[in-house]
Parts: sequence; structure tokens; C-alpha cells
Amino acid sequence: MNYRKIAIVGCMLVSMVLISCGSRNEVRRVDNGSPKYLKKFVELEKSGEIDVTQISMFSKTYAFENLIDFDNAGNMYIMDGYEGAISVFDSSFRLIKTFGRTGQGPKEFERPSALVIMHNKVYVFHGFYLYKIVDLDGNYISSGTVFFENPMKFSRVKDDFYLLRGKTDRTFTGLELILSAVDSETFVEKNELFRYKYPPGLRGPSYDFRFDNWLLALDNGEFFFPEDNLRKYSIIRYSMKGRPVLAFGRDYERREYSKAARDRFYATYERSIKRGEVEFPKYPPAIVKMFRDDMSNLWVITGETYEDNGNEEYENSIDIFNDKGEWLFAFKSKVLSRNCFYHDGKIFKVLPINLIKFNQAIEVFRIHYVLPQ
Repeated sequence: MNYRKIAIVGCMLVSMVLISCGSRNEVRRVDNGSPKYLKKFVELEKSGEIDVTQISMFSKTYAFENLIDFDNAGNMYIMDGYEGAISVFDSSFRLIKTFGRTGQGPKEFERPSALVIMHNKVYVFHGFYLYKIVDLDGNYISSGTVFFENPMKFSRVKDDFYLLRGKTDRTFTGLELILSAVDSETFVEKNELFRYKYPPGLRGPSYDFRFDNWLLALDNGEFFFPEDNLRKYSIIRYSMKGRPVLAFGRDYERREYSKAARDRFYATYERSIKRGEVEFPKYPPAIVKMFRDDMSNLWVITGETYEDNGNEEYENSIDIFNDKGEWLFAFKSKVLSRNCFYHDGKIFKVLPINLIKFNQAIEVFRIHYVLPQ
């Protein structure tokens, strides 16, 4: 009898442990009805401008941000996607050196697609599956091949890389995004962290829907990705092991693309649309771009932006969430857009080419919190 009681008690304890473990694995959701602060919460102060007229900031297939990174001294490295040259600007935004050129030699880069700085080394990914490593002055160290299908974005995380890549099915109609941790020395996959099936597949637009902008990877290995970006405003925060730990967002009314955005899209993809290769969606993605500042607040740019409609006076929608997923503030701004990025307390905004003067610049803004958090 005593043994039976002991067995029953043991089973109850095991069940309680399993239930508690299961509850710990559930995603905690934060429901936000309205922002915490309704008055002015932040200010953006312009602190400088970088002349990049002589640098090709955009390539045909890759966004500019993949070609920009910073070293430990705060110097900014910008890869010219066409010329294969790297320009280095100091923390005062002065050009201090340039190295590299197009080609296949030790100090040359051909069709560069991404630049990442780690351990005082510059990793340049070029071609389809090649990489080259140079020091901070452009001196050759080594090179090799990356054996991954359709690499989209390399992110520096701790001492390794996160790689976002695309995988198609046998019919070449489906598209799945895969995030993996990759060893920075051997470029071998350490483990797969995340998979996302893109509902429209390859028929959906990829030029304007920058999947690498949907992903935000932190230095500590955590990352953020939208839950269902084509239908609702919900962001999932994942642990460094790829486990979802927090879901948050806000009420979101989907609005169709403006006529200007539709006209611009059709002008760009007219042939592909007529051949039935690309379909234009009615609605923009809810989450267009994310970055996290030094206060651990997440900035989210949402919906249609002026990169979609070509109107430089268009004010984009921005939300700020704290580390707990609580909605702090919402505002409109021409400063923040899809073509911006964050580093060390500053927001860098890449301006379009001035069609009158034919010059181009990166504006730099400092973040100032007006209200206490």
C-alpha cells in the first residue's frame, strides 16, 4: 500500500513538473491598446552629414545596409557595390581612408553583397557564395566559399554569424526563410534557429519587401521577427536558441498601398507582372524595419513608406516599445524610413540621390528622450 501511495505521489510530482515546464515554454503575450506616452517622448537632433556622392550606396539586388558596418573605434566602413572599394569614415564623419577595387586579386572585391566587421577583420561576401577576409587597412588575410543556398544577410552575433537565407521548393514557387547560426572560422552551420514560410512564395515581391529588414538580431544572440507580417502587427522575440519567448504589438488597421506606390511598383515590374511571375499585394507589410537603441527600446517602422510611393514629404509611421514589449510612443516622421540604420546612439538615414545636383548624403541624428522612462 505504501509503495502504491509513493508511486501515485511520484506520478503527481512528475505531472506537476511537466505542466510547469510546459507553461514556461509558452510565449508570453503583451496586449497594447494605446501608447503609454501621448506627449512628445523623443527628439531627433541632426548632428552631421556624410557625403557619399562618390560611393554607389545601392546595388541591383542588395540593400545598402548590408554593405555598411563599424569597427570598435566607431569608424564606419562603406562598401561601394559597383567599384568594390571600401571608404572609411571616422566618428566625426570625415573620410580617413579608402581601399580595395573591383577585381579578383587579394585586395580586390567583385560583386560584393555584404560586409561584416568582426575581431578587427573585414569579411566581404561577394559573388554568390564567396567570401574574402582583409584587415582594417585592406590587407589580404584569407578567402573561401560559403556553402549555403541563397544567402540574404549575415549578422554579427557574439563571436559568430547569423545567416538569413532563402530556400525554394522543387516547383520553384514556394519560399522559406531560414535563420542559422554559422561558425565565423569554418562557415559551417552550428544549428538552425528559425524557419518562416513566406505565404506568397516566389510570386510575391522581394525588391520592396526586404526580408533582411524584417529580421533584427541582437549582439547577445536574441532576435526579433514578425509573426504574420502580411496580415497583423505582431512581433516575436526569440531566445538565442530560437525559442519564442515574447509576443507583442498593437491594434493595426491594414491600409492598401497608395496609388503612387502601386504605379511605382507596376512601372518597375511591368514585364514580370504581365508574365504572371510577380503579384502585387494590396497591403504593405505591417513591420517594415526594426532597430533597438541603447536604452533597449525597440523602434518599429510600419506600413507604407516614402520609398514605396516616391514622395519625400511623406511622413512614415513609427512605434517605440520597451524591453517588456510595452508600447511607449507613436509618431510620424520623415527622418525615419526603411533606408535608415542605428549605431551607438545615432540614427543614420541614407538620402536618395538629388536629381538636380546629383549628390547623395547620409544624415546623422542623435536620439534624445524628452520624458523619463
